[in-house]
Amino acid sequence: MKDERQRARFALPLLAACMVIYAAAVAGYAVWAYRAHKVDLMAGIDSDLLQAARSLKYLLAPDFHDRALDTNSIAMDEELKNRKAVTDFGVESGFKWVYTLAEKDGQYFFAAPSVSEEEALELASWYFYPYDDVPPEFIAAFRENKTVFVEYTDQWGTFRSVALPQQSPGGRRYLACADKEIGDIAQLLRKSLLQSVAIALFFLLTSLPFLWFLSFLHRTHTAELKKLNAELRTHKEHLEELVQARTAALEQETRLLQEALANVKVLRGLLPICASCKKIRDDKGYWNQLEGYIQENSDAEFSHGLCPDCVQTLYPDLDLPPSVFQDGPARPADGSPPTAPRPT
Repeated sequence: MKDERQRARFALPLLAACMVIYAAAVAGYAVWAYRAHKVDLMAGIDSDLLQAARSLKYLLAPDFHDRALDTNSIAMDEELKNRKAVTDFGVESGFKWVYTLAEKDGQYFFAAPSVSEEEALELASWYFYPYDDVPPEFIAAFRENKTVFVEYTDQWGTFRSVALPQQSPGGRRYLACADKEIGDIAQLLRKSLLQSVAIALFFLLTSLPFLWFLSFLHRTHTAELKKLNAELRTHKEHLEELVQARTAALEQETRLLQEALANVKVLRGLLPICASCKKIRDDKGYWNQLEGYIQENSDAEFSHGLCPDCVQTLYPDLDLPPSVFQDGPARPADGSPPTAPRPT
């Protein structure tokens, strides 16, 4: 029963801990689902960006980047042709900007960029236009000849870009880049997060009946344990009363037995008795009358009377009934059991 009480005491904290673990698991699932969705979306976007960057070289003349050395190396008609091809490709593919970057003396310039209508009105020529705020990741991509992805936010929105190092037939290195607006992606991710949270709450709510049932079982079990404990306490109290009563009775019986034993004297052993006068010799060597010895060494008492034989011996002339000289009936001469005297 002690073990049952201990298990009942720890059942509620254990149930609460299980609920916390379950809630944490559900929350962890929501976070994992959100991140997994984000990873999947970004992986798809990065794949599209990389494919667009690889396609740019096929829109330009093979030796274009070998000739794109300064502001005067490409004629206007070729720039306009490249601008239209690159811009149409970006619009049809769903990219905000697609462009190539050339490097000169540590600075970076747009070699073949896509140009919107607003930008075309602002500036007639965008060929070899300086890219003053080029991301440092692009510089690292150019110098280390590795592909990088960049995510940033500016006054035009939130974008994800790719910088793919390429090399012209003449050995000149340049970057093929593509930018995709991901503001709607961020909104989609927020929606996905809300969906994950909703799913997590759904599972959490569906677990409430189960948790309530466990709580009900715990309360029922606890109530039964309390009832059993009350019965045990009552039984214990009655048991103590019974034990006390039995103990008192046993003590009374023991006391009575001790008193009885104290009042009982028993003669044991071999008693030397005279064959003639019937005196008994005690431990000190003195001879004592039979009745005196017995009275001294036991609780027996004597009442004197005469047997029929002694009456005839002592009083031969008297014809007296035996009952005058004795307490009980005399035994017949033939040894048969005595009979009770007839009433007079």
